[in-house]
Amino acid sequence: MSKINPLFFALGIPVVVIVILVVLVAPRMSGGGKFADLTPLSVEKYRSDWSSLQGNLYRLDCQVEQQLAFVEGRGRVLAVKPIEKDPTRSTGRIPVFVPAGSADSFEVGQRFKCRLRVTRDLLVVEALERF
Repeated sequence: MSKINPLFFALGIPVVVIVILVVLVAPRMSGGGKFADLTPLSVEKYRSDWSSLQGNLYRLDCQVEQQLAFVEGRGRVLAVKPIEKDPTRSTGRIPVFVPAGSADSFEVGQRFKCRLRVTRDLLVVEALERF
């Protein structure tokens, strides 16, 4: 019976752990997080013709700028600034509606990845995660 070299365990186990972490963490770091399969919201298209986007789901990476309204039991309206890949393009702020079912707290400067649905002329947040 042959013995397994202890060096195999000393080097093999950390390598396996690193590979598993890379497999689990890399997709979240690649941009969309758990909403990576959604199309990013085009703010320019939303502003020019929101009716063509009605009923669709989109991903929005944004930063909270201001809370515009809060109604107990209904939800809140936030002014958010989309985070653009190209910092030279300034898109300004857009309002999003967060229904009351969300247990998250919102403060100015927090960054979120959101799954949005365009309903009529309103962007409704269906799910979100901080980043």
